[in-house]
Amino acid sequence: MLGLAIHTCGPALGLALGNFEGEIRQQTWPLGRDLSTQLHPLLIEFVAPHPWSDFSFLAVAQGPGGFTGTRIGVVTARTLAQQLEIPLFGVSSLAAVAQRALKDLSSQSQGPSQSQGKADGAIAVEMQARRGQLFTAIYQPTASGLESVHADQVLSAEDWEKQLSQHPHPLHRAIAGEDLAETVTQVLDLAHQRWTGGDRPDWSTVLPYYGQHPVDR
Repeated sequence: MLGLAIHTCGPALGLALGNFEGEIRQQTWPLGRDLSTQLHPLLIEFVAPHPWSDFSFLAVAQGPGGFTGTRIGVVTARTLAQQLEIPLFGVSSLAAVAQRALKDLSSQSQGPSQSQGKADGAIAVEMQARRGQLFTAIYQPTASGLESVHADQVLSAEDWEKQLSQHPHPLHRAIAGEDLAETVTQVLDLAHQRWTGGDRPDWSTVLPYYGQHPVDR
């Protein structure tokens, strides 16, 4: 079984491919405005030598992030999944950041000098948005994956700090930077967790999440 993940929410393109039995490939390209012209040829080159018929599912980062990049990635993934007649998993770009933070915390907690339980607790993720606001979310690790306890939404920095102060349990904070594409492996991981749990989402259910209107009003 093969899964493919696409991440275009940041300034770079990220692709990841895995069979969940040891093979995992990831690559990023700093395409910027060249994304629209370079995505398809890079995608074809990246999946080779696997034929498209080998893929069991696709996953795509559905935002938040850059408006144009997010739209291109989601539209591409929807088209591929429809043509291949396979499930498409939409994954929040903030959830992918939370998953990476959780992996880092788990690695630290396994160190000989680290106290146990460091990876416990929810992950609070923030990412810079337009007009001085923040994209925000809180995810709780569970046995079946990340559970959203504060849905992705746009808040002012003041309201976000207030939200965090009212959370009943300790939080690990993660700040998303310019390296969003690097979390494409986590997009693939989160999709695989849902696949393992029996989820088979249709391509038509996956929509981009922009969070904000792209034009200042």
